Amino acid sequence: MPKDVKLERAQSNILRELTLILQREFHDTDFIKFLTIHEVRLSSDMSHAKIFYSYVNPDFDLEEVKIELMHNLKEIRMLLANKVDMRSVPELTFEYDKSLDNANNIDKILKDIK
Repeated sequence: MPKDVKLERAQSNILRELTLILQREFHDTDFIKFLTIHEVRLSSDMSHAKIFYSYVNPDFDLEEVKIELMHNLKEIRMLLANKVDMRSVPELTFEYDKSLDNANNIDKILKDIK
């Protein structure tokens, strides 16, 4: 049980700090400033973190956003290492969160049915 609490606390801390890092440190980039982080999932040994994000600007292609994230991944991880109190900072993997797109599709289908 204590390990679960520690894992949840670390996930919450990483989520908060990543959100602040992306807002404050990357405010001049066109792609990253429109990201919203929804969830962080840490592996049980805390060596790997999956970051689920969505993107609110429809003018850019999601593939371009992913390339920009990969280009800045090392810097994001380094900035995170300075903010979180962990023995080792986990490897970060950014994944696009499709749940918002799915919800919009369901909403559209329901409106079409009426």
